[in-house]
Amino acid sequence: MVRPRPFGREPLIAERARLTQEMGPLDLWEGYRDFAAADDSFKRSSNSVRTSHKYGRVYVQLARRYRPWTVVEIGTAFGVSGMYWLAGLQANRRGRLVTFDPNRQWQEIARANLAAISPRFTAVADTFEAGLAATKIAFDRPGIAFIDGIHVGDIVKAQAELLLARITSPWILVFDDIRFNDSMYRCFREIEQAEGVVSAVEIESRVGILEVDPVVGGPS
Repeated sequence: MVRPRPFGREPLIAERARLTQEMGPLDLWEGYRDFAAADDSFKRSSNSVRTSHKYGRVYVQLARRYRPWTVVEIGTAFGVSGMYWLAGLQANRRGRLVTFDPNRQWQEIARANLAAISPRFTAVADTFEAGLAATKIAFDRPGIAFIDGIHVGDIVKAQAELLLARITSPWILVFDDIRFNDSMYRCFREIEQAEGVVSAVEIESRVGILEVDPVVGGPS
């Protein structure tokens, strides 16, 4: 069982998150206009897109228990979630975070936050779909994917399918905001039935976790 316990770098992450929030709302990625409402301010502050400290603790423990060689993060935002994943990897003294976000302004802020925790990361200033091939991620070793980009079911499903098509060893897929809208929850339930998915967990109607093992194969 993963328990969300405090950890050594938590005060540093909390301080970095506080300072990032003080920067105020910043422009979204231009490509987001295709999904934004007409009256959207098209700006977001860190606190409006970041994970909570409680879930951050869960991510640290997942990384420490599972000991992934790679954590793939789709949706860097300002780097708060990434700091938690990095804290787990740094505690393991192995593994690397590969994080994708096309918002270059946000990426610069995120890079500084991530570097304050550990050098074990690669920040890709591009979409996951466009940047994946160049990263040469070792999908034949255990890993974790954290899918937290644009919360549109069809997009998230396509991203998960890109991962599942490449995974040849045990991986954990973590989906944030699975009940953000109907399409997100429908997407999660459909992926749950994919070949290679052996178990599924939903935490507080917020986070969905899938265990993938291509060798075992087939849904639970």
